Amino acid sequence: MLKISVQKRFKGFFLDVEFSSDAKVTALFAPSGSGKSLTLQAVAGLVKPDRGRIEVNGRLFFDSERGVNLPPQRRRVGYLFQDYALFPHMTVIDNVRFGSDDEKLVKELLKILEIEEIRDKFPSEISGGQKQRVALARALATRPNILLLDEPFSALHKELKLSLYREIKKIQELFGVPIILVSHDIDEVFELADFLVVMEKGRVVQTGEPFNVFMNPLNLRVAKLLGHRSFLRGEVVSIGRRYIGVKLRSGVTLRCRKREGVGVGDKVFVSVLPFSLALSHSVESSRLVVLVKKISHSREFTRIEVEIEKERVELLIPSSLSPNFIMEEGRPATIYLFADFIPVIPNPGK
Repeated sequence: MLKISVQKRFKGFFLDVEFSSDAKVTALFAPSGSGKSLTLQAVAGLVKPDRGRIEVNGRLFFDSERGVNLPPQRRRVGYLFQDYALFPHMTVIDNVRFGSDDEKLVKELLKILEIEEIRDKFPSEISGGQKQRVALARALATRPNILLLDEPFSALHKELKLSLYREIKKIQELFGVPIILVSHDIDEVFELADFLVVMEKGRVVQTGEPFNVFMNPLNLRVAKLLGHRSFLRGEVVSIGRRYIGVKLRSGVTLRCRKREGVGVGDKVFVSVLPFSLALSHSVESSRLVVLVKKISHSREFTRIEVEIEKERVELLIPSSLSPNFIMEEGRPATIYLFADFIPVIPNPGK
């Protein structure tokens, strides 16, 4: 169980973060400059808060009221940096041994993370993915109370990222250590995290299970932080058991994902997600006639930009299914949008 409450004033920036989580992996998600890394540093004992309390699995790291402030070495925190921070003059095995006197554990980690064959090499002689595994092994060799991952995968290519995601999951299962992950990649959050903390300008703006937060953003600002890009204005005209009807400005009623806290007559935003395109009409979808503006192809998806309510909306079709959609640039087309992937966002200002 993590209980984090940190207030710290810097020149031109105020960090005021508070959240609790009993998840295996907790993700701090925000754009750069929002205080994610500073929060990790406070947990690690590298930054002393002005006020607050930090508790990890019942162990008190910091409490300003009680005068508790454990030094970093007593907190036993495993910290994985974006640049790995390996010692260049040490071999792989000596890097992993650093800070640990448990030779059995060191050898076990070399095996688990598949770096036995490079144990006698120096950091300059191994790949980025191997460096990542060595850094992870070194962090775990101290038997940490918590593992902090500060955007460690941002510089790696997709295939290597997926491989390391599997390693992180395996490590969590084997060692049971709670993890805080700093990320600005929502796909990474979905892949690894059980609990999401969305931050902006030094504050927590929303928390919860990642998919639930993504599909129910608190407001338009949070939706944009999470990567939502296409928004339509409308008014709620009906509320059912699973879906609600939102009437767009053109008069078309769009079936959308049900959202608690909104009622008939409320002005809202509708977020049309790229993967909301349905193969065919069903009771869970809405039929729309749109103008096709642009079509582009990639190995995985066909991207289609269409105009809805005078707004440009990007939709994605898996390349394997694209022959089922006959569309031409500059011509109207009939599409169906799947209601479960059309979130409704409150619009309190209207």
